[in-house]
Amino acid sequence: EAFVFTRDDAKAPKRMSLGGGKLYVDGREAELNAADQARVAQFESELRQLLPEVQQVTIEAIDIAFTALTEVARGLSSDPGKSIAKLEKSHARAKRELESRPAFIFSKDGDDAMAAIVDPIVAEYVPEITGSAVSLAMKMVFASEEKRGEMEKRLERMGDELDAKVNARAEKLEPLAEAMCQRMVRMDKIDDSLDYRLPGGRPIELLNVDVKETTRAP
Repeated sequence: EAFVFTRDDAKAPKRMSLGGGKLYVDGREAELNAADQARVAQFESELRQLLPEVQQVTIEAIDIAFTALTEVARGLSSDPGKSIAKLEKSHARAKRELESRPAFIFSKDGDDAMAAIVDPIVAEYVPEITGSAVSLAMKMVFASEEKRGEMEKRLERMGDELDAKVNARAEKLEPLAEAMCQRMVRMDKIDDSLDYRLPGGRPIELLNVDVKETTRAP
């Protein structure tokens, strides 16, 4: 298996493959000295470890977002059971999308691909939850002082529970996110240290291109 790097700008090369400690540039194996062979193998090793880390961080971030939506739906939706069931289905669908394409986050379309997963969920649930919140606010306006106090306590309790759940998971995620960032720093240093040069003397700059799905080299 190899990682395929592509670029859409006017500069060559258009396609590079990295796999088995070898580097292919536009379909041809690059002639690497011994030091670069070791660097390419190290870069590939770091990249193989990075992909599941990025996937894990992204999935956990999605999980946290759905946790927040679920707690809000539980507290504000006019039909909590129905809203939560729909959220669980959307959550499962989003996770399947992320798990089926672990490298898309690195691609030039990564932001658009993520938006394609998240935006429909936001578009579906935010109006519903907003409507429920407005309805609750109107009830509070016309409720008795005792009833209004009960509603306020309910909202405070929901907020406290939501903060506790989200903050705990976010804090647990921080070490992995930091380790992932440090790995990318190491990869950048490896990339910058390569002796290999493209025609014209330019460095190859692996980290400035888009990583696609794993495929066969070259």
